[in-house]
Amino acid sequence: MKAAKTAAICGITSLALACAGLAGCGDKVDGTKTAMVINDEEINVGTANFYLRHQQAETANMMQSYGLTSSDLMWDNAISDSQTYGDSLKSNCQDSLVEMVLLRQHAEEYGVSLSEDETQKIDTAAQEVMDANADAMERMGASKEDVVQVLELYTYQQKMYDPMIEDTDREVTDEEAAQTTISYARISLKGDDDAELTDDEKAALKSDAEEVLSQIENSSDPSTADFSTISEGVNEDFTSTSFSYGSDDTIMDDKVKEAVSGLSDGQVYDGVIETDDYYYVVRLDQAFDAEATEDEKETIISERESDNYNNKLQEWVDASTVETKSGWDNLRVTDKDLYVVKAEDTSDSSSSSSDSAASSSGSTTSSSDSAASSSAQ
Repeated sequence: MKAAKTAAICGITSLALACAGLAGCGDKVDGTKTAMVINDEEINVGTANFYLRHQQAETANMMQSYGLTSSDLMWDNAISDSQTYGDSLKSNCQDSLVEMVLLRQHAEEYGVSLSEDETQKIDTAAQEVMDANADAMERMGASKEDVVQVLELYTYQQKMYDPMIEDTDREVTDEEAAQTTISYARISLKGDDDAELTDDEKAALKSDAEEVLSQIENSSDPSTADFSTISEGVNEDFTSTSFSYGSDDTIMDDKVKEAVSGLSDGQVYDGVIETDDYYYVVRLDQAFDAEATEDEKETIISERESDNYNNKLQEWVDASTVETKSGWDNLRVTDKDLYVVKAEDTSDSSSSSSDSAASSSGSTTSSSDSAASSSAQ
């Protein structure tokens, strides 16, 4: 539980830092109204809206950092005939908020509670968020108590995972996880835009693949020959790598698996393998790769743990009663109601000690101020 506690405290700190840069330009809402009722527990608009706007700001920041959208043309984009991207975000936030509340409601069953240290860190972090984002917090109707609520929910979410997966079956046999590792060089049988190649073009590529195979077979030690160096020396369009797979693999073409099934470790298949999409030159590195098998065991266990956690959580969701109120229903995520993570000011004008302190805590200005106008209008 020590690791979970540490992660929870780190989560409190990271969330506070993320929230410290919020800038918003939406209309002010009444945070005291009820947003939703989850198993008779009321969640007010201030709490729900703070969580929603934090997710809105973080999502916008992430997508903009990848160049996927601009700050002012995002949430109104339609993803279906009846739903915008903003609608989708709000729906996902509702589901997540319900799940976090349910985790807190069931925490006692797993002996999970908040320590005095965590409670104090949450209170301090909440005050920092309020101090740094006075305008944005007023607009979303969120009080310090609402921020405390969200930080508590995040902390319960982090602390509940380990005890909820404790009863996971972690016994995995070699047979279940067995991995075979091959090395291959392949070249595509498709042209630009997946255009079909002519017979002459395919013949030329097969000739190149045969040359790669010949050089590997005639190398000083075919079992350790560098597929990448050899294949790229013949044709730079070759790609090469090692690949491990098990009995449930659906990625590697069956023709390749069949070709290596009768080989010994280190043996190169004595022909060019043609699939629908590629010419392959292949070597069986290890029919049973012990290291890759151990890695696969860890993957299987991790998947079991995740499934165990999600199944328990889904049971609680299915058995719960959730009612949304007008306070939540009336909230909208649109391009006219933006919340973003405001960039830290690194200009010379913020170099004084007072300005630096404000910058490090992410002080937020109103949407009419020049610091936020480019991102929040």
